[in-house]
Amino acid sequence: MEGQKVDYHLQQAFAHLREALQVSIGQITNNASSKNEIGQKWETFLREFFGMIKAKGKESKINLLSLVSVTKLWR
Repeated sequence: MEGQKVDYHLQQAFAHLREALQVSIGQITNNASSKNEIGQKWETFLREFFGMIKAKGKESKINLLSLVSVTKLWR
């Protein structure tokens, strides 16, 4: 049951990220000068996301990133 909750929320997050990616590419395609602005938005998101993982890991003593195989990410 809990695993299904995780799946649901990850699927929702993935759907939102997919849409953000499409919008970002569309905006840069339509206006090349927005490249830096969009890049900064993604940089902020990724910094905050990985910072949140790190903070929650310290708090819970569970490092979720240690459960992920980096080599499998790039397949």
